[in-house]
Amino acid sequence: MNRKIIRNVMFDLGGVLIGLDVSRTVKELEALGIRMDGEAGQVEFMSLLMDLETGRMEARDFLDTLSGFSTKPFTAGQFEQAWGSIFTGFDMDAIQFIRKLKDRYRLLLLSNTNALHVPVFERLLKEQSGIPGMHQLFDKVYYSHLLRMRKPDREIYEHVIRDSGIDPAETLFIDDLKENTDAARELGFRVHQLKEGEKVEEVLTTYVMA
Repeated sequence: MNRKIIRNVMFDLGGVLIGLDVSRTVKELEALGIRMDGEAGQVEFMSLLMDLETGRMEARDFLDTLSGFSTKPFTAGQFEQAWGSIFTGFDMDAIQFIRKLKDRYRLLLLSNTNALHVPVFERLLKEQSGIPGMHQLFDKVYYSHLLRMRKPDREIYEHVIRDSGIDPAETLFIDDLKENTDAARELGFRVHQLKEGEKVEEVLTTYVMA
């Protein structure tokens, strides 16, 4: 049986459309005196981050909790600057290619993110491309902290399917993490795990322009 034609393309954000530099954020947080040393500290930090990304913790509470790990006082503005430093900028070749697909394919964004990061990458998108926001680039935008669920949990993909009305068999999903593409594949999505050095526009050409 022939595969169905791809009619929809769903993208991850970080590591696919926008560059990430975790080490830069770690360095800037340490400059504010925030350290999560040792295995126990890292586990606790990841637990806090999961709560933030699933909307179980408000941004204000997240900041207040991390301030308890700091060796010196810092302002909310200083923290937001350090937290947002993870983004290195959008892949403009990918963004321009996606804009060309908008009339031919339904475009979706599915990202594990948080309320502190959204205004940062929205601002970067406008500065780099002139596009006012993600909702102008994509037909549907799904953020983990608003949905209160995150990849690779099955329920977030099921929500996207129900809400958007897409057929997974007609949908290409591009993500840089194997656990996320594996979970999507189990629900019938066509998937591509973006490897380091791969260009999004070249992957799209292979799948949707052939």
